[in-house]
Amino acid sequence: MNKGSSGIYDRCLEKTAEQMFVGTLRREFELSPAASLGILEAAKTHLFSTLPESIGKVQFICASINARHGRPLRDQEKVTVKLTLDGGIEDLEVAKTQGLVALRQYRILRLTEEAYDQGGILTQEDLGRLLHVTSRTIRSDIQELIKDDNTVHTRGYDHDIGRSLSHKAHIIDLHLSGYTYADIMRRTRHSGHSIKRYVLSFGRLLLLKNRGIEALNQLSRLLNLSERLTEEYLKLFEKYLVGDHWPSSYLELLEQLQALYPAKKKRRVN
Repeated sequence: MNKGSSGIYDRCLEKTAEQMFVGTLRREFELSPAASLGILEAAKTHLFSTLPESIGKVQFICASINARHGRPLRDQEKVTVKLTLDGGIEDLEVAKTQGLVALRQYRILRLTEEAYDQGGILTQEDLGRLLHVTSRTIRSDIQELIKDDNTVHTRGYDHDIGRSLSHKAHIIDLHLSGYTYADIMRRTRHSGHSIKRYVLSFGRLLLLKNRGIEALNQLSRLLNLSERLTEEYLKLFEKYLVGDHWPSSYLELLEQLQALYPAKKKRRVN
């Protein structure tokens, strides 16, 4: 990114909810930039999991995933979904490090998966309307995403692919397969911060399993993740086991999380 674009990025960054939160911590509590960012990441993970609901969101009417192919869209079942058009600081990071085309492709992945999780399926025309580009541009973007093994749930294409991993689980799969953060960023168009957060959420799953928690609903609640995503993480956990033994990648991640979340010692009763 050139000097002019970098200046635009910095000015846009100051207007995000995350940066306002970090600014408050630095001004009112006199915390360092690193400590402020650490608190932000912890708050996003444990309190919100995502950005506050109203910021950067839109409601959109689209076809239901149960809509039949071959019938006019006007006669099909429709649903209203809530979509994230602007992901704040993470979108800005993708734009800064990978460019605006990668940002648009990242938003395509996010929008289509959010709609799918809520029972909707977007068309290429829907995506063009949401992102203010032509359907031809969307079609080209989707082809590039598919070439890098990403799943894009759009009407027509989704009819042929069936159930697949969410983009978060796909990123964990790449990480466990040995891909570097730089490789994963390029293949998935995600920011380094997003990838790190997803990896840490998988690490928290390892931590909970190591402490004897196995029930899906309990893991989902403690991780602040949907049961669908938690189930995907559990399947990945089984995929990379070496017999009954945890691979070194699990043990290294577990060690990091144990340092962050040490087990509380039981108080002795006299």
